[in-house]
Amino acid sequence: MKIVILDDHSLFSQGLGEILKDNFERVDIVIYNSIDELTQQNLDYNSCDLLISDIELPGEDIFVFLNYVKSNFPKLPILVISMHNKLSVIRRCKELNIEGYILKDDHNLIIKVVKELTNGGEYYSPKVLKTLNILSIKENVLTPKEEQIITLVANGKSNQEIADELFISYNTIKTHRKNISRKLQVYTVADLIKYYYENYL
Repeated sequence: MKIVILDDHSLFSQGLGEILKDNFERVDIVIYNSIDELTQQNLDYNSCDLLISDIELPGEDIFVFLNYVKSNFPKLPILVISMHNKLSVIRRCKELNIEGYILKDDHNLIIKVVKELTNGGEYYSPKVLKTLNILSIKENVLTPKEEQIITLVANGKSNQEIADELFISYNTIKTHRKNISRKLQVYTVADLIKYYYENYL
């Protein structure tokens, strides 16, 4: 079995590699610190049984890379191991048909999820599914316009600036802000910004 690990933290990737070697017989672990390094080595994706990747690599767009892999090698299962338990990240992985997603503190699940994915299954950890389910409910309550306003508030825009940018009245923005507060049960700008950074990139 050949497993490729893509992570810029060498200590984590090497430790993960040792765990896999200790728990699987005849496993070949290949570690890359960046997409650029992987590309330069001309990796034969068809020879791989599993790709394990972090979701945040400095200066690189991991989603473009994952989309490339899934589009050209759809049979290669991908496991994301990330510190990010955010709806926007998880949802993007779901949209790309990523088979597995666990958090870096879900270390007790690594053997289980590798077995599941290499046997043709899918696995998102309970913590990730909880985030996906709870936040999806909240998200479905919000309108696209309200989500847009949350983003603009988090970026430091005033109500008047938001109204000007969206070409709607100041009073309409105030109404949207009241509805957002009621739906999310957040009543200060600080809490709204905290909600944004906890749940969106």
